[in-house]
Amino acid sequence: MELQAQLTGRDGQKRPLRVRCQPEAGAGGELRGLLRGLSQLQEQVSALLAPLVEQESGGLAGAGPAEEDDEENNTDVKTCVDGPPLKRTKSQHS
Repeated sequence: MELQAQLTGRDGQKRPLRVRCQPEAGAGGELRGLLRGLSQLQEQVSALLAPLVEQESGGLAGAGPAEEDDEENNTDVKTCVDGPPLKRTKSQHS
């Protein structure tokens, strides 16, 4: 048995990935072999994507303050959840 995948980059370049799955002995051996193959395929994809992720994260200059803003937003959301929801009034357009 063989698993096949294809990773298409932003530039349109296609990279085929293949992993052979050898069934193991015993009950459910084919399934265990398939799971092992999926794990190997995941490792291959991670190895191909890791450099791309590092390139993009290195290109973001304002990553630090954005994380702080997210923390502040989470705090605001928590304080809003403690109280009752605000009532909204409908405005009529004349």
